[in-house]
Amino acid sequence: MDVKTCFDKRLDLRVPIDILLNKYIRGRPYLCRASNISRHGILVHRIHEPESAEKYVGLQFQLPDEDRVITCAGQITYEHDWIQGNGIVFTAVAPEHQRLIDDFIVRQLDWKLAG
Repeated sequence: MDVKTCFDKRLDLRVPIDILLNKYIRGRPYLCRASNISRHGILVHRIHEPESAEKYVGLQFQLPDEDRVITCAGQITYEHDWIQGNGIVFTAVAPEHQRLIDDFIVRQLDWKLAG
């Protein structure tokens, strides 16, 4: 991992989230749960999925209080063995879906600052 990647990861604001989502491995969906999200990635906990060396996945999820479904691509960049999860960096997100993610993060940060 290069210095820029490490630096970018440290600056990304992550907010907690508790949602179910589909993680697509080789075109097949597997149910997962997410526990935090940033504008560049998401932490996903495996529920029922086979062991796989695949690093590129598809993701499909809805943010809380949002009726639109976000579909994007990602790369697994970190394996969390102790929580059975993956750190996934978004690699392809439509601009309107990126706005939904960004708006969600801002709302969560505003709520925390106000509370």
